[in-house]
Amino acid sequence: MNSNQLGEKSVHRLLWELSIPATLGMLSSAIFNVADRYFVGRIDPLALSGVGITMPIQIMQMAIVLLIGIGSSTLVSIRLGENRRQEAEEILFVAFKYIILLMAAFAAVFMLFKDQVLDLLHVSEAVYPYAEPYIVIMIVGGIVGIPGYCLNNSIRAIGKTKVSMLAILYSSLLNIVLDPLLIFVFDLGVAGAAIATVISQTAFTVFITGYFLYKRDLDIHLKLRRVPEEGRILKQIFINGSPSFYVQVLASFMNIYINSSFVRYGSDLDVAAITIIATIFSFYHMVVFGIVQGNQPIVGYNMGSRRYDRVAKAIEWSLLYSFVLSVLLFAVIQLYPQLLVGFFATDPELIAIASGGIRIYLLMLPLIGPQTIAAQYFQSASKPKLSSFLLLLRYGVIVVPLIILLAPRLGVFGIYLSNAVSDLVASAVAIFFITIELKQLGALRTQEKISGEGV
Repeated sequence: MNSNQLGEKSVHRLLWELSIPATLGMLSSAIFNVADRYFVGRIDPLALSGVGITMPIQIMQMAIVLLIGIGSSTLVSIRLGENRRQEAEEILFVAFKYIILLMAAFAAVFMLFKDQVLDLLHVSEAVYPYAEPYIVIMIVGGIVGIPGYCLNNSIRAIGKTKVSMLAILYSSLLNIVLDPLLIFVFDLGVAGAAIATVISQTAFTVFITGYFLYKRDLDIHLKLRRVPEEGRILKQIFINGSPSFYVQVLASFMNIYINSSFVRYGSDLDVAAITIIATIFSFYHMVVFGIVQGNQPIVGYNMGSRRYDRVAKAIEWSLLYSFVLSVLLFAVIQLYPQLLVGFFATDPELIAIASGGIRIYLLMLPLIGPQTIAAQYFQSASKPKLSSFLLLLRYGVIVVPLIILLAPRLGVFGIYLSNAVSDLVASAVAIFFITIELKQLGALRTQEKISGEGV
């Protein structure tokens, strides 16, 4: 698919063509974490706690990836819609350059303050032997493993979602093969899980980088060049990527706060339980985000081309699909939580804790899909302030005060309930704003039609 088809094909068909490969790719990406947690959970329940409690550091790392990756891909889509291909290539190069520099800087800072960071995460003595080697390998290895995930956003932005899907699928399969080999056969434990992930990520990065360098029939290519207005482009990338960056940073601090709350009001097994719940939710979120990724190039290109009717249709279909998906998973969680939880744990006590918790924690799941679509749409449409507000509302602004209020009274149950109430309020606000946006797009469509007839 070339970028011109984003403005020509049926929106409904485009959304299917772009979202299905993106969704499969995102699901394959989730396998990285799931495979690690599945095999690590077979070592020791505390090993699973070690992987889960260091997640805030990886979330911070991914915040940088999303800042550059989504910020640049949003601009690439819009510039292609405006037929400014050279500037789109400049954006791609600047993104590639700075994701490498920022990954190296992040790893350096982490290694300098590693002990202080692990203390901040409240890593217990029993969990430390699992947490420390895992996170060190993941962060240092990310210098070579992560840049491809930044460029992958632009692969999808130019409509090459099948390429993205296959690259992630193959690297995920590689991870699944390497995990048990390094963990059990070579007896490397949690370090083996981290090494397997880094090797798989690096293979992905090599492929995506090579694709942009050598594939001839692309709308844009990755070329070593001097960019005259590099500072201006980087600033635009930061502005458009800031909503995802802020929410990831906030999610990292939220993860620290929630884990420490579980330690305070529960135990290390409660940390393992929330790790399992987060893993199950990540599968769902990857599917919804696959719809977002399919929607993003359609919105960006047609917004740049002023085809507001097509933008509105893309939003409406995305909202519908995300809602249906959310309801289906909600039904499974409420009826058969042990079926999902049991995949990640064998300890009966841990299964019981996680099965009860997931029902409350994801009580408002049917609304989360539309909330995600709405918040991410405003980022694709270059409205980062509103997108940031909607994302921040869900990832901390409401839930922290609720935990402070409810956890001392209700214990671990209060933490789960706080997340459900936060999802309810944040989703209601997001749906309100996306409804207004659809009305405004209708008005713009009418205005463009009148202007065209006048000419």
